[in-house]
Amino acid sequence: MNKFFKTMFLIDFWQIFVTKISLDDFFKSKGAILKKKAIKIKNERFSFFADPFILRVKDKLNLLVEDFSFLSGAKISILEINKKKVYKTKILQNKHFSYPHNYYYNNKNYLFPEMSEESRNSFFQIKNKKKIKIKNYLLGYKVIDPTITKINGLYWLFCSLRDSEHSENKNLYLFYNKNLFDEWTAHKNNPVLKNDNKARPGGNIIKYKNNLFRPSQLNLKNKYGSELIINKILKISKNRYKEKKIFSIKPDKSYQGIHHLSYLNNYMAFDQKKIVYSIFKPLYYLLKSFK
Repeated sequence: MNKFFKTMFLIDFWQIFVTKISLDDFFKSKGAILKKKAIKIKNERFSFFADPFILRVKDKLNLLVEDFSFLSGAKISILEINKKKVYKTKILQNKHFSYPHNYYYNNKNYLFPEMSEESRNSFFQIKNKKKIKIKNYLLGYKVIDPTITKINGLYWLFCSLRDSEHSENKNLYLFYNKNLFDEWTAHKNNPVLKNDNKARPGGNIIKYKNNLFRPSQLNLKNKYGSELIINKILKISKNRYKEKKIFSIKPDKSYQGIHHLSYLNNYMAFDQKKIVYSIFKPLYYLLKSFK
């Protein structure tokens, strides 16, 4: 009976935070300083924000977030943070969207959301808080948490794939191209990490002192997003990939998980979760079944 109630009513309830911090302080403290001065962004009623990515906008702090509602599901919104006020603009809705990774390319912001519940993957340009569809990519794959960076003249797409039970939490795949709009080529050794509990992406790639660091989630059995892992990329090429765990970040004592980190211009955004009982969980899945 206890297991039944947990399955029916227990839910991960996420909370996002933002803080101003230098990369020197972040790495010297092994992430410990991250939560000390963080500002909590208030959730709306019957919903929560998760997966915050900092959006490059001149003189403004904007976050792209998963905007999850128990009534309408997950969509993508932009939060403009202005002192103590938060202004929200919805940009992707009606389907299930999450992990709104954005990449700045040729002076434009591009959004690569996770949309694995559909039979396609698409990316968009963001202009004046509106989205413009560019194209579909990686047809035939159900991409989880797409994360892009440029290394040695190539664009690299880090992701997990929904191809079998639980594999999205344990396998890391790489794809590459020479131009963001070109077709992607699969890495020779995909998945480059296999049966690894820290494989799944957890935010944008961080460049620090001529090195690249990949945030990832620690996903143990029945403990989704329990910790955030910072990995140093040691080798990346068309034939090889190697990384090493540098340190992990645990949630505050009042939270049960942390699984996402975004950095831009001395700001960091992250999320933490509380595991709570909610009568809205079965309602959400009921409404979802009719979509």
